Amino acid sequence: MAGRLIFGHLPDRIGGARVALVCVLIEVTGQALIWLAPWSTLALFGAAVTGFGYSLVYPGFGVEAVRHAPPQSRGLAMGAYTAFLDLALGFANPALGLERKARDRELLWLKTLVLNRG
Repeated sequence: MAGRLIFGHLPDRIGGARVALVCVLIEVTGQALIWLAPWSTLALFGAAVTGFGYSLVYPGFGVEAVRHAPPQSRGLAMGAYTAFLDLALGFANPALGLERKARDRELLWLKTLVLNRG
């Protein structure tokens, strides 16, 4: 929440794609910290970094989705963007959870790190 409160104006000011790219890199850094963390405190810090990065990815890409839509379709563009993000999260998170049961935890964090970079 702090990221959106403090930096929420940046997607409109410098562009959603730029903000989203930087924030995805921040998010991936947090995921790497979780993956490599030898202590729970570092994993907790990695979770905070991940959350901070993610906090502006959604609005950054949302600004781009709405910007490229014609004015009469901007509400539809935002709705479709939100629906597909919800759908992706709704399928990806349970799938990774099921995979977690079958595989090593560290491998799962590595896979999540790679998927976030993609």
